[in-house]
Amino acid sequence: MKKKYTQLTLNDYGPIVDELLLLMNNYPVVSFRGEMGAGKTTLIRAICEKMGITDVSSPTYAIVNTYESPNYGDVYHFDFYRLDGEQEALESGLDELIDSGKVCFLEWADRISKLLPPSYVKVDIERDGDIRNISIDIV
Repeated sequence: MKKKYTQLTLNDYGPIVDELLLLMNNYPVVSFRGEMGAGKTTLIRAICEKMGITDVSSPTYAIVNTYESPNYGDVYHFDFYRLDGEQEALESGLDELIDSGKVCFLEWADRISKLLPPSYVKVDIERDGDIRNISIDIV
């Protein structure tokens, strides 16, 4: 089920947000991959806003932020960019949270690929100036 969205700007994320919200009913773990500045946190912020969460920030230094959604309960937002290894991810509580059935957004998840669940949603963002090409797949 690979779906591609092309020639998007950061303001065109509406259809992607709707698609991801549907997929998250069955696949609560969503991995985001893209270079620095590609728009991973921006897309996560747009999804969270639709979930009723207003205060979203990148957890680059904290590794994980927890948000409260009126309809989804706890939502976990991980950023593994500064991670020193998979052990640090485990120490952040990743294994328990990823198996909780709660929504987990994972930025830079390729750094913890051995710890990912058997099935999850993978979002790849390619940046070309102000244009984004995004693909969504179930792994």
